[in-house]
Amino acid sequence: MHARAQDLLKLRELPELAPPPGVWDRVLEGVGERAAARRTRRHVALAACLLVAAAAVPLAYVLTRPAPAPTVTLVRLAPDRVPWDETSYAPLIVESARLEKVLAEMPAPPPLVVGATAGTIVGLEDRIAYVDAQLSYAAARDFAPRYRRALWGERVELMNALVQVRFAQTQGF
Repeated sequence: MHARAQDLLKLRELPELAPPPGVWDRVLEGVGERAAARRTRRHVALAACLLVAAAAVPLAYVLTRPAPAPTVTLVRLAPDRVPWDETSYAPLIVESARLEKVLAEMPAPPPLVVGATAGTIVGLEDRIAYVDAQLSYAAARDFAPRYRRALWGERVELMNALVQVRFAQTQGF
C-alpha cells in the first residue's frame, strides 16, 4: 500500500467528533455577510458606472455640438487722439475703461481652450493685476504724474493685447 492510502485508512479509524454548538450558525452568518458585502460592492460599482455614463452624455453633447457663430463686432482698439500735456493721464484712464467694457461685452470663451491661448490670457491678466497694484500704490503714495502716466500707458497696452487675444479666440484662430 501506498503511504497516502495508509494515512487515509488511519483517518477513517478516528472517532467522529461533533462540532461545538453554534459553529454552523456562525459559519452561515459569515457566508451571508460576505455575500451581502459582495452585493453592496456590485451595487456601488453599478451606481458609479451609471453616474459616469450620465455625466458623459452631456459632456459628449457639449463637445460635439457645433460652435455658435460669434456675435462680436470689430472694435477700434487704438485710443482716441486726445491732446494732453506731459502730466495728463486722464485719456489713458478713459481708454482703459473702454477696453474693460469691450472685454466685458465679448461672448464667453469656448469651453475648451488651447493651452497656449489660456497661458497667454492668464499671463496678460496677471500683468494687468500687477500694474493695478502698482497704480494703487502710486495713488496712495502720491507719486509723480509721469510715473502714473507710464503705468496707465502700460495698462492700456496690456488691456489692448488681452482684447485682441480674446477676440481671436472667439473667431477660432
